[in-house]
Amino acid sequence: MRKLLIVAAVLISLQVVHAFEQATHAGGHESGAATGAVSGDLEKTILALETRRIDAMVKKDLATLDALLADDLSYTHSGGTIDTKASFITLIKERGRYLGVDYTEKQVIPIAANTVVVRGIAQIRLEDTPAYPVLFLDVWAVRGGTWKMVAWQATRPRP
Repeated sequence: MRKLLIVAAVLISLQVVHAFEQATHAGGHESGAATGAVSGDLEKTILALETRRIDAMVKKDLATLDALLADDLSYTHSGGTIDTKASFITLIKERGRYLGVDYTEKQVIPIAANTVVVRGIAQIRLEDTPAYPVLFLDVWAVRGGTWKMVAWQATRPRP
């Protein structure tokens, strides 16, 4: 049941982002938060946080992961398993096999004053596993004055 709820939440998030983009493009605005355009500084901040998160996963830097991940994190892997913050950190600690995550496409989209979605395509590199692509949706939100990753959803594209 929980998996179904999480999948539904992700689908609703995608629909909200799509509707937001459609509405802002229809309005004919060219700049600013009202168009869904992300400022250069915000985009740099979020992408730097993404880089720190990936580095922490590769290096098994649990303190950095703890600082970057929201307490209510929902992390859905491309294979369909779901982790909370605690279970994801345990996974990295005990079985972390990440060599890297290489983004081939990424887009930072603000959806509220304190929430952004990062979406795109990434290559997942794991030990003893051929690299594979995923379509991903990543949500960051300000929590307690700090940006935290609150959700990750990855799906392997159809061949």
